[in-house]
Amino acid sequence: MAARPPYPAIARAFERITVDGKEQSGSSYCRVVEKLQQKQRTEWYREVHRTLLDLVLRNGGLPATTSGTTGPPKRFIIPRRDLVMSAHLTGAAFELLPGDRVLHCLPCEFIAGKMMLVRAFALGLDIHFIDPRGSVLDNLEIDARFRFTAMVPLQLHRAIQEDRARVERQFEMILLGGGPVSDALMDDLRTLNVRVFQSYGSTETVTHAAIRRINGPSPERHFTAIGECHFARDPRGCLVVYTPHLTTKQHVTNDLVELIDDTRFSWLGRFDNVILSGGKKIFPEQLEAKTASVIPYPHYFTHVPDPRLGQAVMLVLETELPQEQVMPSVMEQLMAVLHPHEWPRRVQALRRIQRTASGKFIRE
Repeated sequence: MAARPPYPAIARAFERITVDGKEQSGSSYCRVVEKLQQKQRTEWYREVHRTLLDLVLRNGGLPATTSGTTGPPKRFIIPRRDLVMSAHLTGAAFELLPGDRVLHCLPCEFIAGKMMLVRAFALGLDIHFIDPRGSVLDNLEIDARFRFTAMVPLQLHRAIQEDRARVERQFEMILLGGGPVSDALMDDLRTLNVRVFQSYGSTETVTHAAIRRINGPSPERHFTAIGECHFARDPRGCLVVYTPHLTTKQHVTNDLVELIDDTRFSWLGRFDNVILSGGKKIFPEQLEAKTASVIPYPHYFTHVPDPRLGQAVMLVLETELPQEQVMPSVMEQLMAVLHPHEWPRRVQALRRIQRTASGKFIRE
């Protein structure tokens, strides 16, 4: 790993930023973005502007909100020191150097987008912003090159489908977060000539505490801690994350894991979602990774009471079509990719599945 670069000190981390090769003071860039968002009237620009104001002009820290996947979203303040220390951790993990060109293609409403902006300040990176909506490639100049970017799996999947060769030309490293990676995307990534990593983390851990390489000649099944982060399991079998670099040193999660040692683990699924069916543990997230590419409707798996099995697998689909019309083809596809004990005993078709503000399903 490269020696630690001369990043700005914490007290001066948000004084200057480089955008598209032009270094400027943070306060002057705030004014530029304010004018742009007034002209364009786009929500994503407004969120960039709000985050800039919080980082540059307000010393109390950065407001953030948890995803709300397993309960009401919680709002709290991330101290400025924690922001900078997390950025330094990322810089060391990916050997990012001042002046490296990076792409910001995530909404600043959530922690992943906020931290891309923090890294540009704290690591001296050269950042380029695009609208996170729609196609990443459509929003980029064809000759643009980036050392590093963070995306959600859907963005990368779409880009590969549109122009695989262009993805390989334009990106050196891509970090995926915000949701599980489907088996179909893993297959697409297997021979992609870009270094692709998956992150593990949360708003509370100020983005990633662990990463794993998911393509190349030796893709990794387990996540490995970055920096001095380390792990344990609680009595439920859920991951406990220790973050010595942050103000809060311990985070108890609802993520069921197989712990390899205190710096490596394999993720199994959410404790809240696990299905206990006929004496077997079934993890809905693992089913969804298998079915994402074969069911053409948004969907998730959950459970219902069953007098024989205890709990039975249930499939919830989002579709405008009548349930009896879609079921024959859906079940045919499911039976091809799932084990018999994983097959759903009940199916419910909804016109609309409830989602969190970040777009994740709220599992009823």
